[in-house]
Amino acid sequence: MNMITTGRRAYFRLLFCFALVCFALTSTAAFSQSGGELRFCLRSEPKTFDPLLVDDDSSLSIRYLTGGVLVRANRKTQDLEPELAESWKVSKDGKQITFKLRRGVTFSDGSPFSSEDVAFTMQRLMDPALHSSTGDAFRSGSGPLSTKIIAPDQIAITFPAPLAGLERLFDQVAIMSAHSPKREAAVLGPFLVAEYKAGSSVLLRRNPNYWKKDSQGRRLPYLDSIRLDIQSNRDVEMLRFKRGELDLINILDSDYFDRLAAGSPGLAHDAGASLDSDFM
Repeated sequence: MNMITTGRRAYFRLLFCFALVCFALTSTAAFSQSGGELRFCLRSEPKTFDPLLVDDDSSLSIRYLTGGVLVRANRKTQDLEPELAESWKVSKDGKQITFKLRRGVTFSDGSPFSSEDVAFTMQRLMDPALHSSTGDAFRSGSGPLSTKIIAPDQIAITFPAPLAGLERLFDQVAIMSAHSPKREAAVLGPFLVAEYKAGSSVLLRRNPNYWKKDSQGRRLPYLDSIRLDIQSNRDVEMLRFKRGELDLINILDSDYFDRLAAGSPGLAHDAGASLDSDFM
């Protein structure tokens, strides 16, 4: 079914739009049976597949669909929801957070997930030599971050100074494997990168070891794959969408939206307000 998960405002950014995409991937109302491929476009070449170095929209799209995080901020309700962490607790001084992790979770390559992977990810994320923009949000005061592995399913992370909204920052941290030979290829999210053709497309396939299941006990996601065509020309993207070659357009200028809504109102859907911020 063709749809556009964007609205009348100038740009609705990727994080909110992909929350809707991921809802579609895991909704029994949207997909009554497993299988099939979702297809849409990236506006530019992804700069990296390393989840800790993401700072462009295309790479962010891929990280959102492949990376597993400890907690996830629900883009609709604003509530913080458990993901790889079943629960968490922030210390009164705001410097430390302790996570209780899910048991029995494995990476896409079959290697087990544990607190060692969280410790590895955080130490790498905060390495000054990595120059991670995601890591910059965690920098507080002078001094290094410390991690304490309490148990295979429990870890405490301590920062040199308090951080406001500390737990929400982990929504952007895709956990990497401490032991897999190909760390970037071992993921905890619903999809994994199966094929990359520079200048053409990125193919994501279903992660056979993804930990989530639906209310009937069926393993998620329902889709077999997602094909992301690299297409910077928005007129071409719109034409392909109208032909049925694409299933959605996740970001749309207001004038394009108005034209589509006027000619094909059933294909245009206003996704609501964005959570994006602009800085001066």
